[in-house]
Amino acid sequence: MIGYYAHQHGSGHCRYGELLANYFRDDLTVFTSYDYQFSEGVHYIKLEDENPDGSTYQQNQVEPPHYLHYSPVGQKSIQKRSLQLLQGIIDRNIKLLIVDVSAEIAALARSSSIPYAYIKLPGNRGDKGHLAAFQGAVFIIAYYPENFEDAGTPEWVRNKTIYLGFQSRNTSSPGFRKAEKIENLTVISGKGGNENLRKSLPAIVRRFRNATITVLGEFERQPEFPNVQYKGFIEDINACLSHSDLIVANCGMNTVSEIVRLKKPFLAIPEKRPFNEQNSMAFHLVQNGLALDIEGINQMPDSEILNFPKSKIEDSSMDLETFKILLMQNLKALPTIPQKFRAVKAKKSYQYV
Repeated sequence: MIGYYAHQHGSGHCRYGELLANYFRDDLTVFTSYDYQFSEGVHYIKLEDENPDGSTYQQNQVEPPHYLHYSPVGQKSIQKRSLQLLQGIIDRNIKLLIVDVSAEIAALARSSSIPYAYIKLPGNRGDKGHLAAFQGAVFIIAYYPENFEDAGTPEWVRNKTIYLGFQSRNTSSPGFRKAEKIENLTVISGKGGNENLRKSLPAIVRRFRNATITVLGEFERQPEFPNVQYKGFIEDINACLSHSDLIVANCGMNTVSEIVRLKKPFLAIPEKRPFNEQNSMAFHLVQNGLALDIEGINQMPDSEILNFPKSKIEDSSMDLETFKILLMQNLKALPTIPQKFRAVKAKKSYQYV
């Protein structure tokens, strides 16, 4: 049995847990504090959260050691969460815990003699907390291509990482319409903060003044723009995207993974995040011809924008299947999986989407 710890900050971690659960079926259990509506058939255990609960004493607080990021002293909810997690691991005979993400859960697992794999997010993760989590893991997983790795990432971390590429919940692309100019534009805003996206909207409206602009998700209405429609969160986002000539969004992992598979022009607006996460992702998207930046759209005619993306990506569903097979075959030799994964991948012929 495999365990998947999904961090409580944002729904993205649970979405990846759900994606892996759909591959591993009854062999995977998700542990999370986030209030997420999992699809039918996903096994999960709801944990206590790490939000302040009033149980700590200010005078007892001391600086955490270098291998931790967030570790208040004496918080009851975190104590209960640790107990729930460890008890669930024992009860379900978990052979590997995938940690997405938490330096504290990684330290708990290692000190409890539980093998864990650590999810590596984009950006500069060279701080002591991340490096300790990487060092203690039997291997590392990245949900992005290897050529998107941060230039400052140590070689030993790269060698220990299984790069699964962009993983999407949708295996098929929405319908396409042949366009000669940009008439329909969709802006996608998540719940994690959209300051840069919001500030960019006036420039986007000016550039595409004759287009219909649809804003999805959490976004403060700006009534001075008559061609902007605010629809909030909708059930069938693909139906809306299928009619879009250009998609505008931030550069969170889930958002990017879904958009790049659509093979539509993508204007990437990175938000400020720890460890330069979204700026790093935006840089690599633009460098690899998969997205445009805000400066680029002002220098290009519609016809050139509509030729994006300029490159294709590997069909990473093959990588996930390879990972599943290797993991189930090597539960007694977990640190060998990255090397075996690279060997299998080198022999495979990939389709590009």
